[in-house]
Amino acid sequence: MQQSALYPMQQAVGATFTDVAGWTMAANFGHVEAEYQAVRQAVGVIDLSHRSLIRITGSHRQRFLQAMVSNDTADLEPGQGCYATLLTNKGKLVADFVVYADADAYWLDLEPGLAPSLITALDFFIIADDVTLSDVTAEWGLLSLQGPYAEELITLACGQELPPLPRLSHTDGRVAGHDVRLIVRSHTGEEGYQLLAPMAALPALWEALWEHRHTCGLRAVGLDALEVLRIEAGVPVFGRDMTEETIPIEANLTDAISYTKGCYVGQEVIARLDARGHVNRRLMGLRLAGEVLPQAGDVIVSPEREVGWVTSAAFSHALQQPIAMGYIRREVNAPGTTLAVRSADAMLEGKVVELPFYTAAPVG
Repeated sequence: MQQSALYPMQQAVGATFTDVAGWTMAANFGHVEAEYQAVRQAVGVIDLSHRSLIRITGSHRQRFLQAMVSNDTADLEPGQGCYATLLTNKGKLVADFVVYADADAYWLDLEPGLAPSLITALDFFIIADDVTLSDVTAEWGLLSLQGPYAEELITLACGQELPPLPRLSHTDGRVAGHDVRLIVRSHTGEEGYQLLAPMAALPALWEALWEHRHTCGLRAVGLDALEVLRIEAGVPVFGRDMTEETIPIEANLTDAISYTKGCYVGQEVIARLDARGHVNRRLMGLRLAGEVLPQAGDVIVSPEREVGWVTSAAFSHALQQPIAMGYIRREVNAPGTTLAVRSADAMLEGKVVELPFYTAAPVG
């Protein structure tokens, strides 16, 4: 198992660890609800160094990536980013990721453990192109700051105010004597930033952030709390809420698709579905009665038949009830529809809702 450079520091403050895609990562720091509340009310720091990171270089990288992915990357300037997917020729997901444009490269940030398969899929299309795909996951560390005081914390750690930055844009900064890439990205529905730096620099970055914990209400947050936060925010994750059988429109990945760019792998299927105006099922939310949590794969039923399945579930601290994400057939997925989940323990009644379950209040 690989370890983040922060493992000894996290161990020293009482972290419980879990294995994720070949990495040993902090699951929690002893109080999951307190970690959750830190993100909703102040700011939490989350170690995401296990996320996959691919660097694309070469003189043909712009043309190559534009022909591959579902969003328009051709006009991305250095410092800009966008959400995108790679699809099969049947319009089904190979992976979803964020593309960050640099002066001499693209960076793809995606779910843990997926870099090798995505590189293999992209490499299949490289024939005479000057394009190099590199898995740099182990070389770079990633810290995520999530919460209404995230920008204040970064400002204190950098010693200067950040320029206004739109979502998924990024800029260079300096923290604790180390060059870092500051990225605007939320995983929780709250204000969010990511600090990308060489793995060896993470302990110094952690210490620099930790110095301001009392000023900003900073708390270390593990993956257990992050799971609740991202489900409340309606953020789907590949491998849980999306698989190789998912069409991106089914999973509400509208931000990952350009309907005006030229051809890309799977584009014809997406165009046909867009012209039809609907898909047969869509990822929706369920607000559930009682206290029992369903499990991934549990069947969603109407009085007449099976109509879908659960992909993720958690107890929502914001709503004070169990919630679930799942695919539901379009005939019965209108918000307010009463359905049930057939779990191992009971039939769980729930109401269909649009995602997200939670929307952050404006800051200031």
